Amino acid sequence: MTPHSMSSTRWRLAAIVLALAFSGAAHAQVRSLDQLEHRRWVAADGGPSQVGAIAQTRDGYLWLGTNESLFRFDGFRFVRYEAPGLNTLGIVASLLAVDDELWVGLRFGGVRVIGPRGMREHLPGPNLPEGAIYSIARDRTGAIWIAADDGLARYNGADWELVSARWHFPGKKARAVFVDGGGTVWAANENRLLYLPKGERHFIDSGLAVDWVSQIAQAPDGAIWLTERYSGKIHRVVLLDGHLTYSSLTTGTPAIGLLFDRGGGLWLSTTGNGVQYVANPTSIGALDSRASFTARDGLSSDFIWKMLEDGEGNLWVGSNGGLDRFRQRALMPAGFPPGSLNFALVAGNDGNDGSLWAGPSNRPAMRLMDGAMDVLDMPAPVSCAMRDLEGTIWMGGPSGIWRSRGAHLEKFAGLPPAALAESSVRAMARDAAGDLWVSFNRLGLFRLHDGVWIATPPPSPSANQRMPVTASADAKGRLWFGYRDNLLVTREGDGEKRWGQADGMDIGHVTAITHHGQRTWIGGQRGIGYIDSERYRALRLPDNGLFANIYAIIVVPRKDGSGDDLWVHSRSGIFQLTAAELARAYAAADYRIGYRSYDLMGGLANAPYQVLPLPTAVRSGDGRLWFSTSNGVAWIDPERPRPELAGPTVLIESVHVDGVRAASGAPALLSAGAQRIVIDYTALSLSAPERLNFRYRLDGYDAGWQDAGRQREAVYTGLNAGKYRFRVLAHNQDGLPSSREAVFEFSIAPALYRQPLFLLLAGALAFAALWMLYRINMRRAAERLRERIEERHSERERIARDLHDTLLQGVHGLILRFQAIVYTIPAGSPARRSLEEALDRADEVLIEGRDRVRDLRTGAVDLSELHDALAALGAELEQKGGTRFALMVRGVPAPLRPLVRDEVYQVGHEAVVNAFRHARALHVKVDIEYGARQFQMTVSDDGLGIAPAYLTPMGRIDHWGLRGMHERIGRIGAQLAIHSDPARGSEVRLSIKAQLAYRRAPRRLFAWLRKKMIQGETNES
Repeated sequence: MTPHSMSSTRWRLAAIVLALAFSGAAHAQVRSLDQLEHRRWVAADGGPSQVGAIAQTRDGYLWLGTNESLFRFDGFRFVRYEAPGLNTLGIVASLLAVDDELWVGLRFGGVRVIGPRGMREHLPGPNLPEGAIYSIARDRTGAIWIAADDGLARYNGADWELVSARWHFPGKKARAVFVDGGGTVWAANENRLLYLPKGERHFIDSGLAVDWVSQIAQAPDGAIWLTERYSGKIHRVVLLDGHLTYSSLTTGTPAIGLLFDRGGGLWLSTTGNGVQYVANPTSIGALDSRASFTARDGLSSDFIWKMLEDGEGNLWVGSNGGLDRFRQRALMPAGFPPGSLNFALVAGNDGNDGSLWAGPSNRPAMRLMDGAMDVLDMPAPVSCAMRDLEGTIWMGGPSGIWRSRGAHLEKFAGLPPAALAESSVRAMARDAAGDLWVSFNRLGLFRLHDGVWIATPPPSPSANQRMPVTASADAKGRLWFGYRDNLLVTREGDGEKRWGQADGMDIGHVTAITHHGQRTWIGGQRGIGYIDSERYRALRLPDNGLFANIYAIIVVPRKDGSGDDLWVHSRSGIFQLTAAELARAYAAADYRIGYRSYDLMGGLANAPYQVLPLPTAVRSGDGRLWFSTSNGVAWIDPERPRPELAGPTVLIESVHVDGVRAASGAPALLSAGAQRIVIDYTALSLSAPERLNFRYRLDGYDAGWQDAGRQREAVYTGLNAGKYRFRVLAHNQDGLPSSREAVFEFSIAPALYRQPLFLLLAGALAFAALWMLYRINMRRAAERLRERIEERHSERERIARDLHDTLLQGVHGLILRFQAIVYTIPAGSPARRSLEEALDRADEVLIEGRDRVRDLRTGAVDLSELHDALAALGAELEQKGGTRFALMVRGVPAPLRPLVRDEVYQVGHEAVVNAFRHARALHVKVDIEYGARQFQMTVSDDGLGIAPAYLTPMGRIDHWGLRGMHERIGRIGAQLAIHSDPARGSEVRLSIKAQLAYRRAPRRLFAWLRKKMIQGETNES
């Protein structure tokens, strides 16, 4: 056999055995290598190197011990463990997960235990051997065993005990320790393998001589396997009913680690030949059929240290180059030649043959049937493929239009004369009459009738809608064309119907059309909808970006008859909408539909300079679904059972405030002025971390949930003081949410200037300052008013002096002279009588002038004596004649403003004097009311009244009484009403609003109480 054939045989065996590890616990299924998905993380990807220990804790984290330190991995990012204080872990040699704790064995001796409460140290001592900790195990009683370079030790939960001669464990070193499923402890010293039966205190020598055992493991059949680090020997030991047998085999490359997976397969880690696999070995001879997976196949390194199978069935491999993961793929490769891409797919014309016709962009068209592939005559590139209602396969490209005949393709027609040599066929459909409708890129829509191409006018003048990008024919032969910019056109005979924004459709470019039953499904840039009974309805999909740019929709009826599943191929991956979810969406238009996701990392192999063939997915006659992805064509069986996964566990990993890490556990009080808060969160999914989607909200700030997609960080800036509650949820590939939210509660202390006490003090100080300013302003205003009043009084006194010294003295002198003249006229003369009457009138004028001068000198009365002053005036006038005077006060007297006080008195004085002198009244009455809303003064009499011609504000010509009244009330903002009736007399009423009249407007309640108190005192007296 040639080296090449030997290599090919080895890789074929590898393909078979690698798949066996993921076939399930019941039995192994033989599959090909392409069915296994492998991914690696090296230093360039942010991962650690020299991974010498691996463990998984109960919370789902993967822990990696390396030559640098200890790392934690959630499937998405690596986080170095920071030991508290000044402790450094150094090189980690071994790991063991026990409940919520992680036991860490160090290369330079000692053990560290990391748990929720921090880290505990177990330093080397008399009972804890020094040297590297090679392995750690836990027995059925909960005791911890460690194999160290200087011996074997046991920890009972309180103290360490050195396991030596008293335990019948010889030697000075321990290379490995392991506890099997029956509770037996297996340990290897420098040269022997020993075991301790459950419940015993004495080790038993197995009789097997060994040289530096690196690892011990147990197979599903109960056999114990162990490897030697340097000799290359592998041993199989069977202990049955106290009788021990063993067999050994020497391999070419030393295997330093071994692991039995859930399917019973044996994985070996080697130093120089990658990982090796043996399917269900039942004897040591089965190792001869082992196969390898090495760096040539993409492994991070050929030098492998440790392996682990996690809780989800993923196999993790630690090497000196990084970390590797193996898992079963959801999509199976179709088997087309490697390097083929951008496929136009169509299912075979026989409903049960399961064939697939494919036209790539860089190779001739091909047909796949029962694993066998045939190359067809149509040359590359193929840009469109479809099957008509009769089952005929059609393919189009620059070489023309081709159709199927049996299992072959033959050319049917060339391109239209106007088409360029490189023109791409965008879409094809065949109507009920047999005419072929073809959309040519940048040319338009044409109909092929009797071998002649007939151009069809575009639906709009827009260049984007020159030709459809997708086409389809339903079961009735009606044609459907999807255009860019949210336009769908249906044709039936000569009739045409358009769908767009007015019909509730808002999906952007229409890129997918699928008919099933009474519904037509429509996919586009912005989601999915369907048309049922000539009415468009949209599906409410998650706003996480996964359902943008829909390229294919496949309806798959469920075998149990419970409905139809919907499979969607988008730019982001492949999704399944189950019949149950669709039923809820049909019943409630606002229902947020759930989904399952597949192969989110695949994407589409769309060349930037070529037209993407649509649709990108089809369903073949055997029920399989075929997808064109970035890795070529792959298929999936929709009927294959899929385990139901629980919702992911979401955690808050860290919180940083202005660059400083804060505690993320208990509610935190952040300092005032915190500007930038960064919350790092994650969810544990080692199988598909890239399929997780997150939603979060900050209660107290966010109005609703924020769709973060795959982002694992939330940033908030400029939050105000107050209490906040951050909540985050994760959704796995099935759209299932976390069983519980991860919550971080915190509060931001208010700044000093926002604290209640500070605000209270500041308010008090501000109020005091304002009050002081008010008092100062009032004092200044009072001083200015007093100065004005003093100036006014001084001016009035000056006017009074001038009037007295000039006018009054002059008038008095004239009266005396005329009186002397009267005495010269004989008594009884008419002239003398006339002069005497004139002199009497002059005396009255002189007296009135003296009264005015006196008023100017004395000014207004005191505020509290306004009514008393008017009463005194009335009493004085009453004594000079037969007119009776009365005054009534209503309300509680309140201090008037100085200017109002003076002007009111002058108006009252003028009204009272006029009534006594000119009205010839029997009664004069003054009514003063101190009201809460207004101040009012009324002067009334029962005399002759005032002539109507004198009731105007101008009054009587050459008389100033009424005119003066109106001028005075105008200065104080009052109202003056004068009523006159010759039969009833006259009435002068002055009214002014309370806020203008009083120094401080009286409160109604206090005024009422004061009034009641005054009345009460009056009654008592």
